[in-house]
Amino acid sequence: MTEKTIKKAEYVDNGDGTVSDLANNLMWLKSDTWIELGRRVSWHESQLYAKEVNDKNFAGYSNWRVPNGSEVKFLFDGEASNTDVEGGEIHLNSVFSPGCGFSTWTSETRGAKAAMGYDLRSSFEFWLAKENDGFPSAVRLVRQLKSLSTDKDGEPRFVDNSDGTVTDHESQLMWKRDDSFLDLDKWVSWEEAKNYINAMNKSRFAGNTDWRMPTRKEVQTIYDPGNPIIDKYGDTILLVSEFSPGAGQTCWTKTLNKTDRGLAIRFQFYNGDYKWHQMGLRSHGVRAVREIEK
Repeated sequence: MTEKTIKKAEYVDNGDGTVSDLANNLMWLKSDTWIELGRRVSWHESQLYAKEVNDKNFAGYSNWRVPNGSEVKFLFDGEASNTDVEGGEIHLNSVFSPGCGFSTWTSETRGAKAAMGYDLRSSFEFWLAKENDGFPSAVRLVRQLKSLSTDKDGEPRFVDNSDGTVTDHESQLMWKRDDSFLDLDKWVSWEEAKNYINAMNKSRFAGNTDWRMPTRKEVQTIYDPGNPIIDKYGDTILLVSEFSPGAGQTCWTKTLNKTDRGLAIRFQFYNGDYKWHQMGLRSHGVRAVREIEK
């Protein structure tokens, strides 16, 4: 079961066709493709639509994208009421334009053929073929209000050290640029992940012997919804750009369950969620981290 709590959205109509969610660091298009195009769109068309909106530099921005599965859930508000294209009720804040689709595509994919959609009538997620244009799906584009790539002073936050490591100056952490999935080309159990990191310390990777598993909170700091990259299987993961593409979709953490010591949190880079996972089962990988010496 996930421990993640969905934050209550705090919307501001910007008066330019966009809506900001200040609580979740997101900016949405006020209208979706049902309103703008007047027809259904396939997943592939949703990607093309994002490109067209960016080419127009809509509202002064060129980093609009299809939302991930976690972001669309911020849109759902069981206490809110809006009207979809068919005149039915959807639970979407009235700050957004009425007459939209009751569902939206997301960036989450399963291999080359399937993608996830989200239904605003009942907070329901579903999977469809990417080519499916018969289902009344739309897409509502999103962008981050603040990029992870710079710190509060506008300086680069993440730095590739050119030795296989990446430094995060905000958290004062150093990460291995590649994860175990890239290094080993296989999934690992929690114990195997621990052994992988122990081997790094024995070999003094990048001159250090204090590499360890990240906590759930630490690994969440390198999840970047604004930077979609492709993993080994052709699926989308959302990871800070200084890290290598092809990494695992999930990462073991050292965050253990207090009542069941056989469970550890596994972080998911495809949607920013995290769940308890049996330590004996295999996950995509682990990304080693260490604190910067002061």
